[in-house]
Amino acid sequence: MTERPKLSIKKPLSLNKQSQLFQALKPLQEQRQKENDIKQKKRKVIKETISWLNEQFPACFNLRNLKPLKLNIDKDLYPFLEKPGSPSKAILRKALTYYTNNLHYLKTLINGTHRYDLKGQKVEEITQEHKAFAQNKLDQILRFMESKKVKNLKPI
Repeated sequence: MTERPKLSIKKPLSLNKQSQLFQALKPLQEQRQKENDIKQKKRKVIKETISWLNEQFPACFNLRNLKPLKLNIDKDLYPFLEKPGSPSKAILRKALTYYTNNLHYLKTLINGTHRYDLKGQKVEEITQEHKAFAQNKLDQILRFMESKKVKNLKPI
């Protein structure tokens, strides 16, 4: 028969040890807070850029009625970036990536028939390869979300 492990009661850390531990962890907490602040600023800039796109091109970037975007639509947007109050090319690309990796956008792309330009007009059909790519991307995202959910539910 195997022997059961003996339970031991650990003594709480002294105030001095607690203080030392807190001081040692403080730089890590500050670094994590800075990283979170940077991420929040990036998200805010991306959301502002998507709002800008919605204001400038409501027929194409309607958040309540997503449409599959024309391939290389970023090149059509570049001339509009010279106006005051418009985002930079790098931020625009990040915002478009965020927009096109959205679950609802991917579902719209999979179920749609055509892609749309900035005026909201049909310009090209969506190929089966693009639909398959979107389905693969959607499946990847859903698997990732499911794994995160499972990790959060696991007992410690």
